Amino acid sequence: MIISVQDKHALSESIRILKSGGIVVFPTETVYGVGALLSRGEAIEKIYKVKNRDRSKALLLHISKIESLELAQYVPPEAFKLIEKFWPGPLSLILKASAKIPINVIGNGDTVGFRMPNNSFFQKLANVLGPIAATSANRSGNPSPTSVKSAYEQLGDFVDLYVDGGKIEIGIASTILDFTKDHPTVLRIGAIPISEIENVIGKVSIRT
Repeated sequence: MIISVQDKHALSESIRILKSGGIVVFPTETVYGVGALLSRGEAIEKIYKVKNRDRSKALLLHISKIESLELAQYVPPEAFKLIEKFWPGPLSLILKASAKIPINVIGNGDTVGFRMPNNSFFQKLANVLGPIAATSANRSGNPSPTSVKSAYEQLGDFVDLYVDGGKIEIGIASTILDFTKDHPTVLRIGAIPISEIENVIGKVSIRT
């Protein structure tokens, strides 16, 4: 089912489906994401299956409140500086996961990514439900979708609900910065340039 973000039932229907163990495609400021509730293991597995995603790759926790960072073991001061500058926005931070996070969400590893999308619909959704485990709404290896049409062409009827927020103009995924190493390391160069990151916390490493 596809529903416009302007539809008065879009939020309540998304909440209903996620609570019932479904998966939902939703807009962010960068690309469309597909997500599930942390507590719904069957829905998490469905995301991996529909995307044909490597099980070793963790999902990102998409959040709307800083308090959700309690799901990490520790947040370094440098990470908080970036949060103050760029959140909500296209920056994902990799931190050590706490024991509160289901193992299937973190790809059987010990780290977890956090992102706070700058999108009003998503923020309303997460304000009600809390963190949503999500990733881009594409088949692994394909371009990330900037429209519901593109997401549907890749994921089809395996997704329970598509929320159509129109075409997304940025079309570039979030920049990912890993704080679990000895030195902050950029894992993916995305919508926020490295130069802007370094203006806030100084020199960073880049994964090669």
